[in-house]
Amino acid sequence: MAITGKIISVTVLGLALTQAASAADLPVKAAAFPAPLVDWSGVYVGVHAGYGGGMKDWTNQQLNFPAQGLLSGAQIGINKQIASLVFGVELEGAWTGISGSQTVTTGSMGPFFLGTVTASGTSRIEAMASVTGRAGLAADRWFVFAKGGLTGAWEKHSYNLALNDAFGGAIVETLEAREFRLAPTIGFGAEYALDGRWSVKAEYDYVALGTRTAPLTGPATFNGGTLPSFRVNEPIAQDAIHLLKVGANYRLGTVAVDPIYPRVKPASGADWTGAFLGAQGGYGLGHMGRSTLVDPANPGRGTYDMKGWLGGINGGVNVQSGVLVFGIEGEWMWTGMRGGQTLTGPDPFFGGTAVTKLDSSIDWLAIASARAGFVAGDRLLIYGKGGIAIASERHSASTVEPLPAIGGLVTSSISGRATHSGIAVGAGAEYALGGNWSIKGEYDYIKMMAQQHTDTGLLTINAGLATDQGNIAPGVDKVGQTLHLFKLGVNYHFNPLPGAVAARY
Repeated sequence: MAITGKIISVTVLGLALTQAASAADLPVKAAAFPAPLVDWSGVYVGVHAGYGGGMKDWTNQQLNFPAQGLLSGAQIGINKQIASLVFGVELEGAWTGISGSQTVTTGSMGPFFLGTVTASGTSRIEAMASVTGRAGLAADRWFVFAKGGLTGAWEKHSYNLALNDAFGGAIVETLEAREFRLAPTIGFGAEYALDGRWSVKAEYDYVALGTRTAPLTGPATFNGGTLPSFRVNEPIAQDAIHLLKVGANYRLGTVAVDPIYPRVKPASGADWTGAFLGAQGGYGLGHMGRSTLVDPANPGRGTYDMKGWLGGINGGVNVQSGVLVFGIEGEWMWTGMRGGQTLTGPDPFFGGTAVTKLDSSIDWLAIASARAGFVAGDRLLIYGKGGIAIASERHSASTVEPLPAIGGLVTSSISGRATHSGIAVGAGAEYALGGNWSIKGEYDYIKMMAQQHTDTGLLTINAGLATDQGNIAPGVDKVGQTLHLFKLGVNYHFNPLPGAVAARY
């Protein structure tokens, strides 16, 4: 799949490179424009582009698939800066190509299945509009903010079903639905002033579109003959839509700094304001819970531990006001975290014992978060963080069940992939080594929301003289988990860290 977690870091890192280009030749004593202050007050207009996606869960049809795509749009807003605080309201709209689909075929024409069913679902978010409030800290050219509000989404869904039985019957359905959803939205980002009027920004938004029933309607046929139109009320869940955006804003009207509200100077010592890039590694462990009734002979819940290494890149922006530091960060990590469990249980009908093996692995893990902390002494930053975690995971199950009563054997093997979303909170400490470098240690706790996904595979039945093999998708597996991450890392800051802060404010 799916939503490429790399984009969270790449989006934030893009701002870092923007600052690097303009700051590489700008020591503290030199200014890019006459007043090295930027006042963020006023009305602005701008454009943005990006990428978004999340999971689409068709509850009754048992279709669960990722949807992703590009987006582009425009925004208008107003800010008011008071000292180092900035408050604002923003209205934005975008066209999107966020879409996805899944096709699942079950059964066979053999003696046990006697037919096949092919179901296909497609969902597309065609446009989005939002109104949000923004608040954050500004220091010279940098503005780091959090936002919250409402997002509306216009969506289209389609469903196709083809049923063919071993006796020559064929039913075909083609259904569609359109809907509008209104959902809460939270996000955070950073904006960098190129001059008094132009600025560039990077932003992450989380939209919880929730579950809504879509009235799918359309024609159907039986062996080529027209049937009355069908209507299927399908609950479709979209609990986590992630949007990653970059953009540019142009401020209208006066851009003079308001002298009534003086800026708050950073405390003496290392000035943490600015962009940073880094690398990190560590170890993760946690607990996985799977709801699937894997085998009718063993109706249990799969629960097992997850553990393994992790490592990757991170980047972000900090703004310091006095001893307080507020920032945003994007992380992307490969992981070797995996776990599994073997379940056994008797079959009361055929007298055998079923053995089921469950397995899960996390391929990559991304975190988008806001950070807030304080400086302790000249070089130490203590912080807490909170945000959204995204993981790409693989889940599988295999079962072997002898049938002594009839001299047979049943085997199955299924697997599936899903993008999981959850809440991440953490705490850490970062120490300025000298020049532009710092080291950090951090702990993160992640609670993943229970995510549906559809496993598909093959079922083979060998019962004496009869043998059949068919495609299966045995119900929806709902997976939830908790993770604990322990990380060490090193960051490069584009503004030198140690030393007394110059009176730039």
